[in-house]
Amino acid sequence: MNAHVRDTFDRITEQDVFVASEIVLACLLSNATTLSDAGLEEEDFEFALHQTIFRESMELIQRTTKVNWISLKPHLPKYADGLDVSPAEYAQQLSVKGTDTVVRLRLDSSIDVVKGAALGRQLAKEAEIAAELAKEGHTLLTLDDEIEQLEQRLKERRQRLSALKSGVSPGSSYLAKFEASARRNGVIGVPIALPEIARVLSEPAFEAGNLYGLLSSSGEGKSSLTMQLINHAVEQGHPVLFLSYDQSSDQCIAQMIAQVHGISMKKQREPTRLMTDRERDTCVMFATQINSKPLDIIRCQREGVEKLVVYARRFIKKQANGRTPFIVIDHIGKVKPRDSKLSPDRISGEVTVELKSLAYETQSAVLILNQRNGLGARRDNPRPIAADLYGGEGARADYDAVMTLYRPEKYKREREKIAATAADWKTINSVFATDVEGVAELAAIKVRFGDPDIREFVTFEAEFTRYISQKPKRNQQDLGL
Repeated sequence: MNAHVRDTFDRITEQDVFVASEIVLACLLSNATTLSDAGLEEEDFEFALHQTIFRESMELIQRTTKVNWISLKPHLPKYADGLDVSPAEYAQQLSVKGTDTVVRLRLDSSIDVVKGAALGRQLAKEAEIAAELAKEGHTLLTLDDEIEQLEQRLKERRQRLSALKSGVSPGSSYLAKFEASARRNGVIGVPIALPEIARVLSEPAFEAGNLYGLLSSSGEGKSSLTMQLINHAVEQGHPVLFLSYDQSSDQCIAQMIAQVHGISMKKQREPTRLMTDRERDTCVMFATQINSKPLDIIRCQREGVEKLVVYARRFIKKQANGRTPFIVIDHIGKVKPRDSKLSPDRISGEVTVELKSLAYETQSAVLILNQRNGLGARRDNPRPIAADLYGGEGARADYDAVMTLYRPEKYKREREKIAATAADWKTINSVFATDVEGVAELAAIKVRFGDPDIREFVTFEAEFTRYISQKPKRNQQDLGL
């Protein structure tokens, strides 16, 4: 759904739906090819005359007859309730309206409104069915079966409405996005906490509608980096939902306090003994203020991707405020698969496809954390590559971009502990520089646009579990990276 439609979705009225339907039909009558792949059907229109115009236009197209108000006139009724003119004259007015450039630029968003209203009516219909089922006194088994069928019908309906792109004209789609970006003075998306990440991704923000990945091994600090990204987005007013299989909400807040205010986790564990009065007040104030911001943290256990999508949609509807939502999942390997016998690449594919659809349909930015598989640890140079992604190299297909976080210090220490021969030490010294303490490398194994070989370096402050830009910037050649 386009951003400006989504921002006002909760306020869409019957009149808005009527106007959107008129715009869709106006564009159809002025140029029938504009709806060739919009995925609309007669029943998606709420009003009888609009259904008739759409149905008869589609039949004319199938007969390879030119569609305009003149060819449509014989197939329209003579009268229609609520119209001051005849249906034929109404169709003529729509044809003229469809030639207006401003109207045509609103086609994409109008299709979204029509589709959304159609899905809403279907949902209302299913709700009536559910209410009747509840009254009939079904057993748990039969009721569960009915609910499953209801869910499947809704899912199929939603998939049909979103299967094909809502915007049918590439140029119009671009211009609508261009116009929206200009109004907001930049790309529509979630601001990125560190400029180094923006440079690596070649993107000024986590763009609305995109799916991102973050790849790192356990202990390298991807959760710490995630907390910085989340807090920065929240501070800028963006709704953020963190679906975590690892950290609880209190652990997340404690880490944010450490990063923002420099109060270590150690101090927070013993506030009476280790904190000053001012530090205690700071912690209390931060925790109190965060409650008023559009942030939700859900500690997940065994949820599958379908449940995560339900959480996300519910959150987005509740917290919609006109800014791009940010949905973060930690991490993909913990998401319960539909079938535990599936291979990691199949599991990854099922998860990323669903979350990619979520990002597009809700115009959110979605970030999935990936824990590296064991392949990197067996290489002389453990720097992350595409094969280290959960599900392997092919798993990156559904991502718009995948960034990597690499701290050579971790791997150097591990190898020094088990070095036994001169050859071992030679390999360590050739792969790792002497000065890698606190150094973190940010790179990418996939970007949509830009240079995928850009590497940036930041400093990790372990005491406060945060990343900061290097000042002065170190010479990357001296680091041997």
